[in-house]
Amino acid sequence: MVNLKVYSGVEILRSANKLYTEIDKNRNLYLKKVANGEIFGNLSGKPSLDKEWLRYYTDEQIMIDMPEMTIYNYMRKNNLNHLNSIALYYFGKRTTFEDFYKKIDDCAKGLVANGVTPGQIVTICMPNTPEAVIAFYALNKIGAVANMIHPLSGRDEIKYFINEVDSKLIIAIDSVVNQIVEIMDETKLQKIVSVSPKNSMPMIKQILYPLKAKKNKITNKENVIEWNKFIQDSLQVESKLINEYPYEQDRLAVILHTGGTSGTPKGVKLSNDNFNCMVEQFKQNTCDFSRGDRLLAIMPVFHGFGLCSSVHLPLSLGVEINLIPKLNKKDLYKIFKKYCPNHLIGVPTFFKAIIGDKRLKKIDMSYIKHIVSGGDKNSIENEVNSFFRLHNCFVKMSKGYGLSEAVAGITFAHGEYNDEESVGIPMVASNIKIVSCETNEELDNNEIGEIWIKGPSVMLGYYNNDKANSENFVNGWFKTGDMGFFKNGLLYFKQRRGNMIISSGVNVYPANIEKVIESHYAVASCAVIGINHPYKEQVPKAYVVLNEGYEYSEQLQKEIEYLCITKLNKYSIPYKYEFRELLPQTLLGKISHRELMEENNYFVKKLKTV
Repeated sequence: MVNLKVYSGVEILRSANKLYTEIDKNRNLYLKKVANGEIFGNLSGKPSLDKEWLRYYTDEQIMIDMPEMTIYNYMRKNNLNHLNSIALYYFGKRTTFEDFYKKIDDCAKGLVANGVTPGQIVTICMPNTPEAVIAFYALNKIGAVANMIHPLSGRDEIKYFINEVDSKLIIAIDSVVNQIVEIMDETKLQKIVSVSPKNSMPMIKQILYPLKAKKNKITNKENVIEWNKFIQDSLQVESKLINEYPYEQDRLAVILHTGGTSGTPKGVKLSNDNFNCMVEQFKQNTCDFSRGDRLLAIMPVFHGFGLCSSVHLPLSLGVEINLIPKLNKKDLYKIFKKYCPNHLIGVPTFFKAIIGDKRLKKIDMSYIKHIVSGGDKNSIENEVNSFFRLHNCFVKMSKGYGLSEAVAGITFAHGEYNDEESVGIPMVASNIKIVSCETNEELDNNEIGEIWIKGPSVMLGYYNNDKANSENFVNGWFKTGDMGFFKNGLLYFKQRRGNMIISSGVNVYPANIEKVIESHYAVASCAVIGINHPYKEQVPKAYVVLNEGYEYSEQLQKEIEYLCITKLNKYSIPYKYEFRELLPQTLLGKISHRELMEENNYFVKKLKTV
């Protein structure tokens, strides 16, 4: 009897459209010649059909083959002949690739000893520590799935993300273990692996760490395994039993989480192909990475920008990553003076901190080879470039456009296609079209519409959410919900179609905040918008209407503030609260967030002119 895998309609459409075939490659070679004026061809004026951006690629880049292997095997094979090179740097302690692979093997055996099997989803709730990276690759090696969640998530959020995927085991930083223990009976969790930030520190720093750090005493240790004990469990499993799980096209490997423009939490299903193709695409857009370089890994591993661009990409290219769990501005001087990173990948908040640090005034930064900024706003681009020029670094800041549903990257702006206002060109083998929100028809160049994407980095789909998949995939194209336009082959990003807030590079979803505030007994309705902040770009502001019979008081506001602190991650906690009798409404009777934003901008402008 033959076992047949059953695919959903969305999976069939996506699979049929995602492959970068020889036909695609040859057509792209033809379009490149048209774009360069080498031959005459009839152009449609539609960006996705004309692909003017191909003029920036060589024939060899256009003809590349995408890798077909697991995430772990891709990273490992690229470094097998360089085992003495440094893979990880953590508080002064360096780990070679040889030791790194040994640690991954030990973790893989620990996972197997604790009942993890291929296809099982294990949650990782960690900041940037070696254990988070090791666990990520170990899970991939044995064919399990890494469910990456934010360690600063509220207790209810953690419970939701665990239950969504039925995790039985979670690897978590010790500071959140007590929260997880409290909700354990409401999940299918059986074991918690607790990790301390000091586990991988040099011995002297391990001794000093408890003196500086906040104590994270675990109150109930039942079903909690300390990381070192977890690794000791690996001794129960023979090395020969831990074989690399074979590669399968479109096999689920990673789940990231996004609220989308609606604010409804969704699990983003990503494959081995998504991650590896992203690295291959990036290699075609920049050649600035060299084996032995050093990269500052400050972007969080629970986000695609951090996990792929700041971890998997550099490690696959033999670049050493400096893992920083939490960046303190006071440490910037030491980092640039002693560590001398060659590559900086961050969000505008990070670069603002660098520019504003007076201690960096006289430091030579000629060692920097590559600067990449993500996030919606890059209004500080000129300021960043000027700052680094003054410090003997003449690298122009690169940027791009991306989202979790495409492993964080779909375009890149670098070199000759790094226009100040644009987010660059589609990465090789990817395609983008601009679509009318009213008619779903493709628009011409210079016309603003919704950005639809297609390519090897686009996700498999949303986890266990057929409704969202059917709404967001159309004939193999993914509807991003973002707005932009094309000009001369470059994409110009305008805005998120929804009212999502970007605070310090982290997505904040107003609908989630509103739901929490409206759960308070005295609240009738609530609306949350993003307001400007001098350092974090934007922060949430909550407008609150109380139920009849209730009046504003400081005590009532404190209750609502406490509710937000206990239910939301720190980025989602409102920066300001404003209590009103009424909120503006649309013609359909819905709260008008747009009017609140326009009103807020009006008063900000008025204050500036006074």
